[in-house]
Amino acid sequence: MPRTTPWAGDPVWLADVLRAEGIELVEFPGWQNRGHGDFKDIRGVMVHHTGSDNATAASIAYGRPDLRGPLSQLHIARDGTVTVVAVGVAWHAGRGMYPWIPTNMGNWHLIGIECANSGTSPTAPHRHNWPDAQYFALVKCCAAINRRLSQTAARTIGHKEYAGRAQGKWDPGAIDMDLLRRDIQAQIGDISRSAPTPRPPVPVGEYADVLLFRGTEGPLVAELQRLLRSAHPEFAGHLAVDGDFGPETEAAVRVFQRRTPGLKVDGIVGPATAAALRLNPAPATAVTA
Repeated sequence: MPRTTPWAGDPVWLADVLRAEGIELVEFPGWQNRGHGDFKDIRGVMVHHTGSDNATAASIAYGRPDLRGPLSQLHIARDGTVTVVAVGVAWHAGRGMYPWIPTNMGNWHLIGIECANSGTSPTAPHRHNWPDAQYFALVKCCAAINRRLSQTAARTIGHKEYAGRAQGKWDPGAIDMDLLRRDIQAQIGDISRSAPTPRPPVPVGEYADVLLFRGTEGPLVAELQRLLRSAHPEFAGHLAVDGDFGPETEAAVRVFQRRTPGLKVDGIVGPATAAALRLNPAPATAVTA
């Protein structure tokens, strides 16, 4: 029987369900142990273009100087080759909102698919510069994952639908998401018992764009460290105000969350934790994940 509850933890079944969909899968070395920690629960799929027709699976697995990989769980080349690069959390979603995803938490709830494609432009017609092999490999990947989670195609979204306002993202370019979802649903077929759609509270207001976690750098991290040091010297007085969200900053955030009713203890500063801290969101952040 298909699952009808959210999948908690990493998608260890990813390679198996893709192959069952008829996809000739390439396994990037070390994918079973690659990721930025574990998923909270998997609620759907997020689709991206890389910005280059020639982006390789290695570039997704290892990342770039300003953002350490993995940058998604899957990579799809223009010839339709699908490579699984990671099973753990990947930095692909960043800041954003969608009704069934906790604000700014897409990385911990969505499987990311990066397609080697320039995207052409935000106004390009559907499937312009998307080879059939690449497009239909994308459809099969999304269908396989959604079906495994007993979900409809509605649980596949574009990065632009989640992060368009917060980050100005427009990927996947030249993809009409409604038409893509139509094709994915046709591939999925009927689901007799679909999983319930989560409806988390959606924090709004001045903290809606705050997302800080280990590895983040910039003025807002320094502001966080400064605030923790001054307001909570008993457990954060030792913090260096260096704008680098390292293990000591994460540990201090966890202590604050543990002492504050209603907060999840995860070491991540999203809208709820930022509001509880009364963090000044004015400094620009360096978050691009």
